[in-house]
Amino acid sequence: MTASQETLVKALIAAHDGGPLVGPVDAADVPADMTAVYEMQNLIIAGIGPVGGWKIVAGGQGEPLCSPIPANRFFANGAVLDAKTHRHFIAEVEVAVLLGADLFGKPNKFEVEAAIASVNPVLEMVANPFTDRDATPRNLQLGDLQSNGAVVVGPAVSNDIRADLPTLAVSLVYDGTLAKDVATGASWDDIVAALVWLAPHAEARGFPLKAGQTIITGARVAAPLGTADLVEGKLGDWGKVSARCTY
Repeated sequence: MTASQETLVKALIAAHDGGPLVGPVDAADVPADMTAVYEMQNLIIAGIGPVGGWKIVAGGQGEPLCSPIPANRFFANGAVLDAKTHRHFIAEVEVAVLLGADLFGKPNKFEVEAAIASVNPVLEMVANPFTDRDATPRNLQLGDLQSNGAVVVGPAVSNDIRADLPTLAVSLVYDGTLAKDVATGASWDDIVAALVWLAPHAEARGFPLKAGQTIITGARVAAPLGTADLVEGKLGDWGKVSARCTY
């Protein structure tokens, strides 16, 4: 990373906490490839604090996209979030897994499954630190921890949900009104395969997967937040997660 890129990283960290919006960004400071994207993510984590979990897209084509998430961006079910200061503008409902054991080296699918303590519904709040998000290059958004602003973790659900995941009815509700729903998504095998890939990747970057971390596996449903007060994510009849937002 160049000195100007390090300055950019500091500006992104500040913007997520109410500092000035970032942009436009010199093309030379935009990560040129995924190696540079992950270098930027590492610098952001170094400037914020310890890793509390990861986000990864399960069930996609090719190599998964991922990012560490700082521990201070994880919240318990029912949390009150300062959406204005932290610039949350989209809410997503996702399926997450909570690790009950560390995952080092190159675990196989059986070792990954054994390390998973529970399946949990989560809300990921997407945040925008840029003056013009639409004009911001994708690699810069990926470098910005894939636009993560916060993760709210709901109570664990029954492990029986695993068989229903490919056709799971997932809904996002704002102030009691359905914002969006869907009934397709990554399977349990997709999620396990994503963690098989993630474990050595995370360790190579210096942030190994550890017991107590939460791994979110990609948006099932998402919608602009607007000024919604109560945000609820529902995994069919299996369980739900909620948060309140202030502006």
